[in-house]
Amino acid sequence: MATSKDSNKVIWIAGLGTVLAAFQLVILGNYIVIFLREDLLTAIILITIIVSLRNFLQLFFRVPLGDLSQIIGRKPLILAGHFSLTISLFLMSLANNWIWVLIAIVFVALGMSAFWPCMLAYISDLSSDNSSGGSIGRMFQMSDIGSIIGLLISSLILDVLLWTLTDLFGIVAVIAFFFGLINILILPESLEKTLKKQVTSIPKAVINSFFSMLSSLKQMTLTRGLTLAYTFQLILAFTEFTATTFLPLIIVQKGFSRGDVSEIGLWAIMVSLWFKPFLGRLTDRFDFIYVITTTVMVYSLALLIFTVLQDFFLLIVLSIIMNASLITGYMAENNEVSKRAPIALRGTALGSLGFYVALGRTSSTVVSGPIWEIFGLTGVFNIIILSVLFMTVILFLMNRSKGEQL
Repeated sequence: MATSKDSNKVIWIAGLGTVLAAFQLVILGNYIVIFLREDLLTAIILITIIVSLRNFLQLFFRVPLGDLSQIIGRKPLILAGHFSLTISLFLMSLANNWIWVLIAIVFVALGMSAFWPCMLAYISDLSSDNSSGGSIGRMFQMSDIGSIIGLLISSLILDVLLWTLTDLFGIVAVIAFFFGLINILILPESLEKTLKKQVTSIPKAVINSFFSMLSSLKQMTLTRGLTLAYTFQLILAFTEFTATTFLPLIIVQKGFSRGDVSEIGLWAIMVSLWFKPFLGRLTDRFDFIYVITTTVMVYSLALLIFTVLQDFFLLIVLSIIMNASLITGYMAENNEVSKRAPIALRGTALGSLGFYVALGRTSSTVVSGPIWEIFGLTGVFNIIILSVLFMTVILFLMNRSKGEQL
């Protein structure tokens, strides 16, 4: 068994993988919708279908890949996730119509399904029960570093060098590929052989996992303490993906440049970066219900105000608040599920958590499309956020009235 010192060293090495994933995802998240709408002139209905597909596919990938990590280990899935994201960026750099983006989105779905559940399980494998929140906070801090690098490169390429989005996608793909090769060499495995699931045939086990996904989801969802976590994860992901998908386009429509999209995100991350381990420890110290309710409400209200303001400085301030509250909510979710799930089922439980992330995000874009067509982008935020706030208050009151977590 590795010592605490050895585990800390490995967690820091794992942080490189988180940097690389976030580096790629921040580019994809900020610019897919802008690229589709303004560069490729894609119809609204196609945009919502393409963006929804990214999360819809994760409904089917997350749990089986979480199970697979319990069989072959976390490292192979973490690396596979990283290189899937790299392939998606390469395809985006070649895109001259929306079909290329559609194919790229499939690789984004595979990459996120493999990387995040397995990386979070990786960190939980190496952390004690009373320190997992802080370790997860450290990982999100490393994720912020990756996002900062990606945002700086975006601003440089788009606003200083005045290159195109396809140039940006290609450059980031090349950088991520070479640093991914380094990660292959230095990242150790976290799951001990004695804790791996023993199967007679790995391919058969994966196939069975796909077919037994609903059964695994039902088992995890009904596990005491996980029901509430999964329900709030659904709401949080629903709200977050509305912002991730459409805020960059709103910023451009306010009259700011494409580089300004990155600058707003950059300042938000740089300011909140230093507080991530502290925010992670909050999830160890306070009851989950209070942490998650507060973060969802703060995030939603800040997002609502963001849509109506024009002042650049105030948009940055609101972005800081949104970033800090969102990341606290996700850390609380992952910490809660990691602590409440049996260790032999931790990969499956976190894969199930990823299912609810994907379900919330898919629902978000499916609902947003018709609202966008009828009420415009501002209407999307007004209607969705008010609905989320109502559901959050109801869930909190229901939980408190029972006096225990579901």
